[in-house]
Amino acid sequence: MRALAAKESMKYFFILFFCSFYSLASVPKEKIHCPEYNETLALELEPNKKYFKDTVRARVESVEATDAEIFNFVEQFGENERRIKLTSNESLANEIGATIVYSMEYYRDKYFGRKNHLTTHHVPAAVTYKTPYGYLAGDSQGEFGGELVFVDNSGSVQLIQDMNVEDIYEFKFGYVVTEGLSHMSSDNGMLYLVTFLNKKPHLTKLFGLIGAPKSSLKLANGDLLINSREGSQILKSDGSLVRVSCKGS
Repeated sequence: MRALAAKESMKYFFILFFCSFYSLASVPKEKIHCPEYNETLALELEPNKKYFKDTVRARVESVEATDAEIFNFVEQFGENERRIKLTSNESLANEIGATIVYSMEYYRDKYFGRKNHLTTHHVPAAVTYKTPYGYLAGDSQGEFGGELVFVDNSGSVQLIQDMNVEDIYEFKFGYVVTEGLSHMSSDNGMLYLVTFLNKKPHLTKLFGLIGAPKSSLKLANGDLLINSREGSQILKSDGSLVRVSCKGS
């Protein structure tokens, strides 16, 4: 009986512990003034960043292909290699005034793929960040997905990861990518960290967010404000993440 009572006591202790933990985690610890987003000011704080808003919904070309042509396309990739051919489209970038346009050729691998067709999707990156080794570039197509890519100084393009990129920021410990998607009942957000080793990008998960970022902006003190449907958070310049409450909200 004593063992059973002790077991029950421990069960309730853990229930109370986790309830108090999540209760405390949900309460904003600091009330701050949250400034409105100002793109001009944002770019002044981070001059190596550029934004681009395309006037065309999607720049996609699909060409009907024979079984042999599809086989030859697939055969150029290694066994565990993603079957997407990535290139930098400098001519289109110059034509439309974008910093980076990357082209993805694939067979049914991503959102605009069609059966018996080879698809080429030209993506003007919505946000780019110039690093010493090339450009980090990202885009989001909402529920259809998006990408974070790296275009090195020679023009070679690497797909870092499929994600809905909201923005990119530089910190002393690396480049922080805000990403996420709020669609129907889903509302998920994440902070990723990009660091470079031997001039190559390496991606790690930094923090999960309380929701997909609706907006984000670097503050004058170097902290990053991230706003979502569920509230606001601050990524501090020391790398810590805290909940905040915006004054007047």
